[in-house]
Amino acid sequence: MPARIVLLVAMALTFLIYWPGLSGPFLFDDLPNLNPVQSWLTGELSWQSVVFGNQSGMLGRPLSMASFLLSAELSGHSPYAYKLGNLVIHLACGFCGWQVIRRLLAQDERLSANSDLFASIVVALWLLHPINVSTVLYSVQRMAQLSTLFVLASLWTYLVARRQLIEGKTRRALLGLFLLFPLLVLAGLMSKENAAVAPALCLVIELAYFVSRQRPNRATQAFFGLFLLLPGLAVVGLLIATPDRLLSGYAERDFTLVERLLTQSRVLMDYVGTVLVPRTPLLGLYTDDFQPSTGLLSPPTTLFSLLALLAISAGAVALRKRAPSVFAGWFFFLVAHGVESSILALELYFEHRNYLPAFGLILAVVGLTSLVPKDLHTNVFTPRQLGLVIAAGFALSFAFATGGRAHVWQAEDLLLEQGLKHHPESMRAQLVRATIALRTGETQASYDAFADLLASKNPRNRVIGRISWVTLDCMRGVDVPPADLQRALIEARPKLSMAEVPALRLLARVVKEQGCGKLTDSAIADGISVMLEKAAAQPEYSRSKWLTRFLAAEMFLHAGRTAEAQKQAELAWNASGDLPTGALLAQIYAARKMRPEAERLLAELDKRMGPYDTQGRAELAKTKLLLDQR
Repeated sequence: MPARIVLLVAMALTFLIYWPGLSGPFLFDDLPNLNPVQSWLTGELSWQSVVFGNQSGMLGRPLSMASFLLSAELSGHSPYAYKLGNLVIHLACGFCGWQVIRRLLAQDERLSANSDLFASIVVALWLLHPINVSTVLYSVQRMAQLSTLFVLASLWTYLVARRQLIEGKTRRALLGLFLLFPLLVLAGLMSKENAAVAPALCLVIELAYFVSRQRPNRATQAFFGLFLLLPGLAVVGLLIATPDRLLSGYAERDFTLVERLLTQSRVLMDYVGTVLVPRTPLLGLYTDDFQPSTGLLSPPTTLFSLLALLAISAGAVALRKRAPSVFAGWFFFLVAHGVESSILALELYFEHRNYLPAFGLILAVVGLTSLVPKDLHTNVFTPRQLGLVIAAGFALSFAFATGGRAHVWQAEDLLLEQGLKHHPESMRAQLVRATIALRTGETQASYDAFADLLASKNPRNRVIGRISWVTLDCMRGVDVPPADLQRALIEARPKLSMAEVPALRLLARVVKEQGCGKLTDSAIADGISVMLEKAAAQPEYSRSKWLTRFLAAEMFLHAGRTAEAQKQAELAWNASGDLPTGALLAQIYAARKMRPEAERLLAELDKRMGPYDTQGRAELAKTKLLLDQR
């Protein structure tokens, strides 16, 4: 009963602490992901378009999108609606985590007598930890939350089935292992792809608690063969046969695969420090200034971090039999980072990636108590009482820190102020600074933000700063000479990234809608073409490159230079197969009276387009009408 009281008190305190932060704003990629939900509420889109039309990740994350529809249906399209749903899921993750950890600790001989209480302590610390604020109060990070929820549910299922196998209840165990478990993992994958770590986490559990007691039977061998070995071989085969399927993202990153892997040693050790000793002012969203490692000694902390990871891992292995929860917790932490800290060309650092792994690290720390002698003499408290006092102290400090962060997350300007203080080189922070300043009519403050980007050591920051400066001039009605844009082109990088795409898109939109003196549609199109020429060595399949070609095609078409528009659109279409790109190319064919080409492309688009894609079909209908008029 005390264990359940601790858990319930932690959940209630978590709810109260997070409540003020639910009124915070949308952030970054919230609106691109959630605007379709608003279109569904107004009847412009079908629910199928929202659920299956998202482009996030490899699988589109339809289950997460369906949950956003539910939130909007219940409470409308508002940050509060989505963040309240996130808070509920956070508590559900805590409950599932408790069910998993209490079962793990029940297998630890030295901790089993108090497994429920220790599990409540682990979950209380996790629920109240300030690192989770950037997941719970960031609307679209529900994707990470749902993935975590289903992973924890799958581990719960595995542990129940594993106990049933020990007790001889084979039929029930097989249903759990080969029916319920894969369904839960599939649900996790449909929420966010990092749920793929679930079978590997089961292996960590098996090695920590079961292998030394009982030889793996056929059921567990078949389980790991089917859900871990075969997928692992498939990934290896994919890397050998078509490496671009997994590694194509490096075509637009400012770091290589080797540099990313080296950097992740520093990232992981930084995560460890942040989970164990939260540095609340340093936490936040503006970590795009994290510099990649270019060698073992560049910076030197790369080598130190690698050695630290190896040393901790070796220590955990050495303690596997004496303190299995330390082994389980540490390798849970590492394996849970196995997707987002691996070979994939993701951004280097995001604190919300610790949402699932933090369970493991806290478990490892609590597991260390099994090494404390039972007859340890203290002056005032028994070892048990002393442990409870220490845990309560950490929980309260976490609660105060999380409450402070929830207050900061109520307002975008407070979040930005803290971000700029600790991450002045963050492009993200400077662009948000400029956006907020524009919204409040403080034009000079926007220029100041762009000036800071122009003064940055990062050449990509300087390119974005120059393009943004020109855009702001256009918005203010300044007669911008084309030479101003040329300054940005001089520093254009040999790789286009997803930073340039929205900056160029905004400039193009402003020029099309209100004009910009001598900086015409044609001049913008020529400028984009120069950037594309500088990135000639960049693979065409790179998303940033074909999106930039798409924008160039739009601007050439708007300028009446249809032949050049056709060239850019064809290159973008052949590289991507993107439906909006195909629709634009069909419109260009129609404008150039290339009827056979337009009809063939429209037929192909009609086959590829889902019946629920109302906006896409409206574009096709417009193109067909244009073709008939020609």
